[in-house]
Amino acid sequence: MTFFAILAALLLEHFRPLAQPWSAKLTRPLQHLAHHFNAGTTQHGIIAWSVAILPPVIIVSLIYFTLASISLWLAWFWNIAVLYLSIRFKTCTLAAASVNRALAENDVPRAQGLYAQWRGSDNVPATTDALLRSGMESLFSDALRHLFGVIFWFVLLAPLGPVGAVLYRLTNIIAEQWHIATLGEFAHFAQRMLHILDWLPTRITALSFAIAGNFEDALYCWRSQAADWADHNQGVLLASAAGALGIKLGMPLKLVQGETWRPELGLGDEVDSSYINSAISLNWRALTIWLLLLLLMALAKQAG
Repeated sequence: MTFFAILAALLLEHFRPLAQPWSAKLTRPLQHLAHHFNAGTTQHGIIAWSVAILPPVIIVSLIYFTLASISLWLAWFWNIAVLYLSIRFKTCTLAAASVNRALAENDVPRAQGLYAQWRGSDNVPATTDALLRSGMESLFSDALRHLFGVIFWFVLLAPLGPVGAVLYRLTNIIAEQWHIATLGEFAHFAQRMLHILDWLPTRITALSFAIAGNFEDALYCWRSQAADWADHNQGVLLASAAGALGIKLGMPLKLVQGETWRPELGLGDEVDSSYINSAISLNWRALTIWLLLLLLMALAKQAG
């Protein structure tokens, strides 16, 4: 049932992606929570994180067990609904493709506007090359945060219903809102929890990229380059993806507001517009590997 719930949610999200992410509605409540709880200590951050996370996780689990007591089919449909709301892979690929089309038409200002709308950030790349690299990096990061990480935690905590998907997505959303640079020690626990929840799915996803692409180069880049990245989890993911595709990511990034230094990741070619489709294809191949493994696990469970 777990495999078919994931498959059904993926098909729904692919053919009927949500126009607006529900996570946007949490911005004001999370800011309100940080304003009232932030006393400058990690302990207050732990309390605020728990207040934000535990009620929805408990409610989602209670609904699941209530529906399961009535009918397993109802519980299954609840799993699909929560997964559908948690996965946003199609939306991310459409956003990346729209930026790529604008760049292919040499319309850098439109590409910058689409990028800012996609990433919700003021740190917009200033050049075509920077937009392409940053767009590909964002695509891989989004694939982890909106697809692979959701599936991993849903499967791992499947006996509790769709709790894993909700826990992972809410942890991501809180970490996006609560930054150490602006909130100090208060945000430390939220960032730490995201790092912990990302650790294993990041490495499984990176291995999937290696299997789906150039295996030797992906592993080489993973081993030799990932540790240089500021966020080690993200470094593992991006280094493996770059090696699997035979391209270079990272490197100094020219922004409208200045320049950001990053280490080089990957091997081979400079990124051009043709590689966006290759990156999307790599994600789909990696997802296929996950689905095949989940199907084999389901068949083995049925066989006894």
